[in-house]
Amino acid sequence: MSDYQPPAATVLNWLRSNLGGRALAPLTGTDTKMLRAAVQIMEGWGYDRHPSLIHAFSCVVNRMQLKTQWLAFHAIAHPLDWSDRQKIWDAAELDPIGNVPKCSFEPGGSHVDHAELEAKEGGAS
Repeated sequence: MSDYQPPAATVLNWLRSNLGGRALAPLTGTDTKMLRAAVQIMEGWGYDRHPSLIHAFSCVVNRMQLKTQWLAFHAIAHPLDWSDRQKIWDAAELDPIGNVPKCSFEPGGSHVDHAELEAKEGGAS
């Protein structure tokens, strides 16, 4: 039996490792469901690059709060590659996301696992 979990199931842990838990604090239940749907769509797009999948991605990201959409931008890299983020975001005709934190594990990032760091800091109290 495989331990494989789809990226939609692991995206919150992936974002927590890359950005820290505080970055996820503004997510509502709806935001979380739409974020997971967006990641699932991007996993599919990795196999079938049909334009309808970019449209579907745009639709679900637009159901997220504006202040949380930047997490979907970074989450593109979870099932795909870091370099895909801006290309897909632009193809989806989503609003520019502005100045957002760099992911820890993207090229030029700090390579610090924020989830692990936060766990250690929490355990030190």
